[in-house]
Amino acid sequence: MQGGGVPRAGPRAVPRVLDILGRLATAPQGLSLAALAAVTGAPKTSLLGLLRGLAAEGHAEQRDGLWRLGPEAVGLARAILAAAGDGDLAATARPVLERLAEQAGETAMLAVLAPDRRAMIYADKVESRTALRFAATVGDARPIHCTASGRVMLAFMPPPWPEEFLRGARLPAHSPASVTDRRRLRRLVAETRAQGYAVTLGEATEGVAGVAAPVFDARGAVVAALMLAGPIPRVAPRLAALSRRVREAAREVSRRLGHRPG
Repeated sequence: MQGGGVPRAGPRAVPRVLDILGRLATAPQGLSLAALAAVTGAPKTSLLGLLRGLAAEGHAEQRDGLWRLGPEAVGLARAILAAAGDGDLAATARPVLERLAEQAGETAMLAVLAPDRRAMIYADKVESRTALRFAATVGDARPIHCTASGRVMLAFMPPPWPEEFLRGARLPAHSPASVTDRRRLRRLVAETRAQGYAVTLGEATEGVAGVAAPVFDARGAVVAALMLAGPIPRVAPRLAALSRRVREAAREVSRRLGHRPG
């Protein structure tokens, strides 16, 4: 930065400035100087000097006593996302999928809601290297009601679609384990929302378990489900560990897309 009165505090100022920008990014309503001091642990006098310097360059602004991101910071974020190719969801998620499949030893996939909202579509996949694995094809359509990815969308999509689906969609059985009872499905969707991930055991494909978590974009909208799938005997004993890996991977993709939960 040039000018603007940013204190010459050497390298220590850089992480503090980045911390300030990160805090403001998670608070679109704005933060007071006192609130920023509380969450950053920095003295108010130091923060005020940095904020004034950021404001002089257009990266922060103060309105009604609250500090917010300025137009330059927003524009820079958009430029970074564009340069990183983050407009392409599959490209953004690909390295995370590769690492997840390698670490978990199961097939990792990215699923999105079909345009007509009647099915889930595999947007990308990285298959497990094991001989016995779940083989997926990019572009395949899967049922919403009995897949982990579908339940994630039902749990995190905004109204009115989830309720419309739960109230009126056909719920055919795809295996003996498929959930076709609306009341039970509602309970499972509520459970998914509460715990942050969904699990299915042989519901869409006999013998296959699925674990999925939501992926959010910069606006906080759910845009996909990231999931692992594999044989039930291999996945079921590791559900706790695999669900944690899936949630961490989904959070990483969300962060790469610009998501910053408040």
